[in-house]
Amino acid sequence: MNLEGSLDAFGLPDVFALLASTGKSGGLLLRRSDPVVEPQGQQHGVVWFRDGRIAGASSDRSRASLVRRVVGSGAVDDAALRQAVSRAVAGGVGVARALLEAGAVEPELLRQAATDQTVDAVFDLLRWPDGDFGFDQAATDVDDVGISLDHARVLAEALARSDAWAQLEALIPSQDSVLAVPVVLHHDPEVSRDEWALLSLVDGRRRVRDLVELTGAGQFAVTTTLAHLVQRGLLHVRDAAQPDHVTVVERRLAMLSGVESAVPAAADETETAPQPAPQPPQPTMPAAPGALGMTAAAALAAARAAQGVPQPGVPGGGQVARPAARREVVPPRPEPFLPGRRPEHPEHSVEAPRMSRPSAGSVSGGVSSAVDGATARALHEPEPVAETVVEGVIERDPGVNRSLLLRLIAGVRGL
Repeated sequence: MNLEGSLDAFGLPDVFALLASTGKSGGLLLRRSDPVVEPQGQQHGVVWFRDGRIAGASSDRSRASLVRRVVGSGAVDDAALRQAVSRAVAGGVGVARALLEAGAVEPELLRQAATDQTVDAVFDLLRWPDGDFGFDQAATDVDDVGISLDHARVLAEALARSDAWAQLEALIPSQDSVLAVPVVLHHDPEVSRDEWALLSLVDGRRRVRDLVELTGAGQFAVTTTLAHLVQRGLLHVRDAAQPDHVTVVERRLAMLSGVESAVPAAADETETAPQPAPQPPQPTMPAAPGALGMTAAAALAAARAAQGVPQPGVPGGGQVARPAARREVVPPRPEPFLPGRRPEHPEHSVEAPRMSRPSAGSVSGGVSSAVDGATARALHEPEPVAETVVEGVIERDPGVNRSLLLRLIAGVRGL
């Protein structure tokens, strides 16, 4: 029996009743021209019958709607899906049927998904404004998972959805609408687990039809949940002509740049650098004899130079060159002195005067008399001279000076 016609002349409920009353098995094929939904310009749908009862349906045969619903629910893993797709490509069976036969998905879950998919497909087909239909008794459903639905029950649920669809379109105009999450809420949100699953997918760019594909829950179920969220203020339909909340806040914050860039100058002038804490005085270590003081040999050499005696190891017997004056690295500071004491004999600072070279007549007096006279004058009758040769530690400790000079005199007399 060939059954063909136009949806303008015969309504889809009448065709269902005729096929059910005759107990037909096969596929009711439908098509319509819709270049907006289908790029090829033709949209194809199908309703499967087995012994006059509905066994499945799809409003778009170019897509594996039932398998997409199963994948969106997370009920199948990659390995099982890959194996089912390979079997479907080989022919003879669909992906959903291959998953069922392989035991990769629970049969009850798959049949429930097939039932929801059938009702959604009939709901979509009832909204077609025009189209043609034809019944093919030889057609078979490769994704038949064993459901058997009464056509009257399916039509009743589909018509009920059609009545509620007008209210949903008042909140969500079309399946191409883009939803966004508002930044500010007027009350604390309360959402169910299914609503949270949809909210997590809303990013301000996905369309409603994209959310339907990702969840696999069906167009009516997803749109209904989204409409309830919009009604409660947890979502809003984004207007492409209006900027989003982030853009508005960034524009307003940019207006503050002129105020934030101005730094008060008075605050900088009143601020002073923190002063370092005073450091305790550091103890002074005694200097080595060769650094600040003078050894006995050096003092003897200085005395010989003062008397004009030729120095051994110096070419020409000339005077010993005076050491260069020390350059202070740090500013001088007062040295810590021990409490003063009264010496047994008054002493004075010893300054070795620079003597002129003796003449030939004065040499006969001998070296000893010259040294004795110089020492006596240094101890009892010091005379100011223009330059000093000996300086350093000798002027600091009188006890050391006295002992050093006595040893020096004894050494010179023994020559």
